[in-house]
Amino acid sequence: MAPTATISASSTTISSTASATCLNIAPGKNGYLPPESCDAILYYVPSFAAAVLFCVFYGMTTLLHGIQAVMYKKAYAWVVIMGGAWELLAFIFRTLQTRQQNNENWDTFYVLFFLLAPIWINAFLYMTLGRMIHFFLPDQKLVGISARRFGVLFVCLDIFAFIVQAAGAILASNQDNGSLVMTGLHIYMGGIGLQEAFILCFAALAVNLQRKLIKMESSEQIYNEKLTRGPFSWRWLFYALYFALGMITIRIIFRISQYAQGTSPTNPVLTHEWYEYVFDAVPMLLALVTLNVIHPGRILQGPDSGFQQVRRAEKEAKKEKKQQKKMAKEEKKMQKKMLKDEKKQQKKQGSIDDDVIDEGSPLRAHASEEHSNDDEPHQQQWPIYDQRDGRYEDTRYYGHQV
Repeated sequence: MAPTATISASSTTISSTASATCLNIAPGKNGYLPPESCDAILYYVPSFAAAVLFCVFYGMTTLLHGIQAVMYKKAYAWVVIMGGAWELLAFIFRTLQTRQQNNENWDTFYVLFFLLAPIWINAFLYMTLGRMIHFFLPDQKLVGISARRFGVLFVCLDIFAFIVQAAGAILASNQDNGSLVMTGLHIYMGGIGLQEAFILCFAALAVNLQRKLIKMESSEQIYNEKLTRGPFSWRWLFYALYFALGMITIRIIFRISQYAQGTSPTNPVLTHEWYEYVFDAVPMLLALVTLNVIHPGRILQGPDSGFQQVRRAEKEAKKEKKQQKKMAKEEKKMQKKMLKDEKKQQKKQGSIDDDVIDEGSPLRAHASEEHSNDDEPHQQQWPIYDQRDGRYEDTRYYGHQV
């Protein structure tokens, strides 16, 4: 949308400090500033109706994704919900900006959320293909990479592209330094270039997986009932992935071409609002709606359709192993205690037997009375008490001085 506001002589004030390339102009209706103004943020008059309309659209598809995540029990769908929520937040701030067009805060929040939201949608596609590898392939590997590592690898690459784009977007949102803005735009374009490179690699692997499944389906020796599970053919999920990747690619090409000419007011992409709606807002909306219509949960069904069940089984096994280890430790502790008690009991029993012989023996008492009047000590032999059969052994003696 081209600027429609007109600048009258009464609303224009040129200060003596104005530079040769811009003018200090008082804001017009809704804070509008023309491109030639020194403090201009937008080079067009933003549409309030379009901003509100896309708030409704993104709100509806995000809400539906939340419902489908619960319905199909796909916990990882929070990623695509974040993508829709960020698009919604972007247009909420855009709506506010249409009423305060010279508010830098609204513009900064709009730019950040609008530029970074597709990263979430991209990550959801990566995670979906990883679960497709886990679900369809018997060995759960593609080109030697396990399904779980496949998703982690591409999500990490996506996070790296996200960080680069976020750094560029933050620098580009600085309205006070023109050179810093250009640096930020270059960093941002590098980030989306990386994102597109990762998308192309990902698309090649998706085609590889699709060819494997076609071969499995046509082979009589290999039967996989998962290929016929669910109300939709497994092919539709690939079509949805390819379409969403295509929409993201269109958006990336648009962003690169938009910022390739810088932030000059002569750049037609920056002076017409409809470019952002047609080549960014609409493609991302179509990608989200397509994933609503052909949701992964409609094809990937069953206990082996995701990593949650695998993690749950691993947790149960780990818990059982921990319980067994604890029981073994308790048993060892109990055996040690029993052995200690047994030794203590044997020691106590030996002490009792010694007391019986030394103090309570009638033979000792008799011998003491018999030799109590003797003046000289002499060697006395005593019978030995045999503890094994409880009687005195007369054949064994020991010497005792009395």
